[in-house]
Amino acid sequence: MVISMTNRLLVMVIAFALTSGVVAHAATAPQRPLAPITLPAATSLPMAFQAAASRIGETATGAIDPTAAIRDAYQRDHVALEHLRQAASQLKGSAHPAFNQLISTDEATLTEIERTALATTRPSVSNAITAMDTLVASAQAELDRQLSQPGASKSPAGGAKSQGGDQSGKAHGNSH
Repeated sequence: MVISMTNRLLVMVIAFALTSGVVAHAATAPQRPLAPITLPAATSLPMAFQAAASRIGETATGAIDPTAAIRDAYQRDHVALEHLRQAASQLKGSAHPAFNQLISTDEATLTEIERTALATTRPSVSNAITAMDTLVASAQAELDRQLSQPGASKSPAGGAKSQGGDQSGKAHGNSH
């Protein structure tokens, strides 16, 4: 019974703190409204919940501590780029090193976005996070495009690398 009451009190305190942070943000920065949350298709529902929870957390943290929200988003997006780099190991021929170069360039851009946002006295949390998320989304789209090309990925059963006849490296373009 005591634990149940303690948990309820903790939930109330957290809800009050979150609401207070959002209200404080709205009162102090009406020109920077909170970003709306959009959920992707139901096929990636667990990832959608994670992204939505992350976005809510970043919004709440951004209202109280903008630099922490930007750092958290940077860390999350940096990890996402590394996962994309690992997923690109399926690419054959020159497409794999080309995608690795794209990820390296994107990581440098991600770092520059974070540094620029943190260098200001009142960073625009939503703009910085949106720019970082857009960078990761474009890298994901590029990987999806590369993997969707016929013959672009290694066969899961085979272990041999084929260097000839790869056209995915020629079509690689950096849209940043």
